[in-house]
Amino acid sequence: LINKGAIDAPFACTPLTTDVGSGFKVAPEEGIIAPGGIQTIQISFNATKLGWFAEDFQISVAGSPTPVILPITGNVVEPSLQFDPPELHFGDISFGFPYTRTCRLTNTSHVPVRFQLRVWGDGTQPAISSFEQIRRENDPSWRNGIHFDVKPREFTMNPSQGTLAPKEKQEIEVTLCSNTMVDFCQKLLVDAEGIYKGVASLTILARCRIPNLEVYPESVLCYDECLLKEPYEKKLYICNESDLPGCYGLVPQERKEDTPVFYSSPKPCGIIQPRSAEEMPIIIEVQKLGEHLTDVP
Repeated sequence: LINKGAIDAPFACTPLTTDVGSGFKVAPEEGIIAPGGIQTIQISFNATKLGWFAEDFQISVAGSPTPVILPITGNVVEPSLQFDPPELHFGDISFGFPYTRTCRLTNTSHVPVRFQLRVWGDGTQPAISSFEQIRRENDPSWRNGIHFDVKPREFTMNPSQGTLAPKEKQEIEVTLCSNTMVDFCQKLLVDAEGIYKGVASLTILARCRIPNLEVYPESVLCYDECLLKEPYEKKLYICNESDLPGCYGLVPQERKEDTPVFYSSPKPCGIIQPRSAEEMPIIIEVQKLGEHLTDVP
């Protein structure tokens, strides 16, 4: 605003009352401009409706019968985002192992878009990976399985949010760590900041499986004659003939007074890669005289 007069000019901006006009804010809303002075007015706009608009800002000046009119026009457009490819195929995945695939998110609109990613129906409690599992060798889940109070969050995205300039592209890493034995057909959704939910979507396909691990020797690990309460070690061999990695663990023993044989292992759990084998040392201590047969799960 420029005061071209010879005296001070007190001014005030009249608020707009239309649906579109309510999204405008003016700063400062009022003030006094000295003769020959200039006042910068900042106008911000938060759109709530799509389409073209035309509004007349009125600025009243004390002592002037005619307000100053500032026409403002524009076009509110909907954000437009697109995934490439439209589907992510993970194929067969192993329970508790994280797998990562990459997609690209493009802002195809003419305005910047702040986005946030989410997977429809995903849980809130972080999933447990096999790498975490083997660090908790005494966890009850080795005996009873993994249980959640709420549905696990099996998907993570990097980045999960950000801002894309017009025509800008962003590489997105999608990681799936399954804690449920299901076939996945999930939707990765993009929410744009404001009122736009699910501006774009991508289909995620996967099949969670547990590899069949075999133990050798299959029947009996014989220690022959042992001295009472002396440690003796022999080895089991765990084989994975599948195309998926597996997680194995020796179930912790509940030691009681009447237990005839105590067993343990310096390597009670681990990861076994596809088409490979791992050895597990088994140490026993016989607590009673006689012949004993103990199951080692």
